[in-house]
Amino acid sequence: MKDRKPEKKKVNKWLVFTSMPFQMGITIYVFYWLGTFMDKKYQVEGEWWMKGLTMLGVVISLYQFIRQVNYINKNE
Repeated sequence: MKDRKPEKKKVNKWLVFTSMPFQMGITIYVFYWLGTFMDKKYQVEGEWWMKGLTMLGVVISLYQFIRQVNYINKNE
């Protein structure tokens, strides 16, 4: 009986990269929606919550994208 190492399941790169725009779009939209909700709740002029949280959503979605790319490159 030989000791076998379990084979790692390879990630389909194309599937990951085609789904990333949807993930990024949903993340940014959720932060945009939260910002508009906060602007209405606190009656802020200039829509500062919406602008700030939308930018935070962009930064978080880029971070997720870079993290997934590094994970795919590491496991090749």
